[in-house]
Amino acid sequence: MAKTKKLPANYFKFVNPLIMSVIAVGMYLLLMAWLDPKNISTTYFGRVAEYVTWLGTENNRLMKQIFLIASAVHLCEAMVAVYMCHKKGIGNWAMTAWALQTTLFGIFSLRYLIWPVLETQQPQKKEKETKSTKKGKKPQVNAKQPDKQPKGQKQENKKKAKAKKEK
Repeated sequence: MAKTKKLPANYFKFVNPLIMSVIAVGMYLLLMAWLDPKNISTTYFGRVAEYVTWLGTENNRLMKQIFLIASAVHLCEAMVAVYMCHKKGIGNWAMTAWALQTTLFGIFSLRYLIWPVLETQQPQKKEKETKSTKKGKKPQVNAKQPDKQPKGQKQENKKKAKAKKEK
């Protein structure tokens, strides 16, 4: 079994707000289709409200089962989130936030724990390069990446390398 990466104690990522709203509206409509299908507002949901009202009146038992299964799956995902937080060394406050967010939004939250997204150090390196150019120093060119050199400079470097080998 592979070792898990330890994450910072305060590691937490929010779910995309668009995904949050879609899941919240979907769970609300499932709950309303089960408990009170006649009172779903058509002003807010339009044709979707008419369809969900029909589903709730004709298939009330099905709506109940779908809602309860979806809720159970979200709770199981929250337990997995707590386990993953404990395994990856995430602190108690962040663990609580992960559990709450995963209870509400499911796999869309849990994926950030399963496949963590850490901040890259790329922007900081660019800042260091710009600071060195401001001081009058030339930025260092990596010899392993010749693609960034101009074409004429590449040819000159090849000629110099051949001349050194011949000497």
